[in-house]
Amino acid sequence: MGRPDDSRAVLVRTMARLLRDQGYTATGLAQVLAESGVSNGSLYYHFPGGKEDLAEAALEASGQTVADALTEALDGAPNVGVGVARFLDMVGQLLSEDPCAGCPIAPTALEAPIIGPRLQAAAARCFQQWEALLAGRLRNDNWPEDAVLGAASVALTLIEGALLLARVTGEVSHLDHAKSVALTVLASPPRRPAHTKRLGSP
Repeated sequence: MGRPDDSRAVLVRTMARLLRDQGYTATGLAQVLAESGVSNGSLYYHFPGGKEDLAEAALEASGQTVADALTEALDGAPNVGVGVARFLDMVGQLLSEDPCAGCPIAPTALEAPIIGPRLQAAAARCFQQWEALLAGRLRNDNWPEDAVLGAASVALTLIEGALLLARVTGEVSHLDHAKSVALTVLASPPRRPAHTKRLGSP
């Protein structure tokens, strides 16, 4: 059991792992308490709203962990395509050690129709944070502003889609395919077509 002053952090870590592994509906507070070693009274002291309060905090913590890893991958890369590939390499290493080590937000987010607007919004904020990081790096790579949001969406879709397929099928080759596309499509800003001269113009 964690010390009294870190029981909140232990609860959040435990809930974050369970949400990643099995989603919101399948996770009960009894399991959280059993695996964290934290008392029921301590849980409600830190999270008066119970399971939903704790789940929101866990999603926010997981979202920040991913954001930190994505920032690290992007900051050390020559372009956003390499950054995405490096991030997928990082996750691929984790998946080789733990088959559930994919996106920690997706299992809960996919329950959106039944989990309620509060947790749906929390999951959406995580995705928006990651997309904003990708968009910021694209701007630093001198992508035209009218292409930034679309390219950031494509980059996040590559990441999330590859992680989902790798987890469901057990085939990490999906990560390699996503990396290949990222290195090709996101390596440099799109070329603008040269303007053609109008007939009779000098």
